[in-house]
Amino acid sequence: MLLIAGFIAVTAMTAKAQKFTEGDESLSFLAGETKFNIEYVYDGMMVGKKAEADYKAEKIDAYNKKQPGKGDRWAEKWVNSRSAVYEPMFEELINKMLFKGKTNASAAKNQKDAKYTIVVKTVMLEPGFNSFAMKVNPYCDFEVSFVETATGKVMAKAFLNNVQGVVVNDNDWDFDPSNRIKECFAKAGKMVGGKMAKALKPKK
Repeated sequence: MLLIAGFIAVTAMTAKAQKFTEGDESLSFLAGETKFNIEYVYDGMMVGKKAEADYKAEKIDAYNKKQPGKGDRWAEKWVNSRSAVYEPMFEELINKMLFKGKTNASAAKNQKDAKYTIVVKTVMLEPGFNSFAMKVNPYCDFEVSFVETATGKVMAKAFLNNVQGVVVNDNDWDFDPSNRIKECFAKAGKMVGGKMAKALKPKK
């Protein structure tokens, strides 16, 4: 009974986390398409309750005071992790769900000839923290828009709220949270891919 209750709770949480705010929630306009472009947007992103620029400045200063150059290395990795870690995880999971749904469709960056572009905007990123007293897992809020590539018309838009990333036995918290943040992108990719697979599923 506890397992069943837990499953219901997780299902309800996932459904609540993905809320369409604009356009065709069924994504029926995707029918027949096999190639999708992906774009990632980080403009105006909040890190917790702070603007990203303020968060970075504080981190760089704090790390450089501990060890000269450490803050600069942190800042470089903070940005590079997007294309090197987070985005590949999103694409791996979205394509896994499309394949699992037997859709014959795929999604990736730089597919400019695709009819539709999936714009993944990171609205808020909470890196999380770990202390002796408590631990907070990283989580992200995403805005995902399905846009007609040629015209820029938004066909549908969804808000993914509180998408959490959890990695078991990961102790590399403070200096490099990317290992956990990537799981937020993985979960988001799974959610978006699962929704797309339903719309693209061949009719019997």
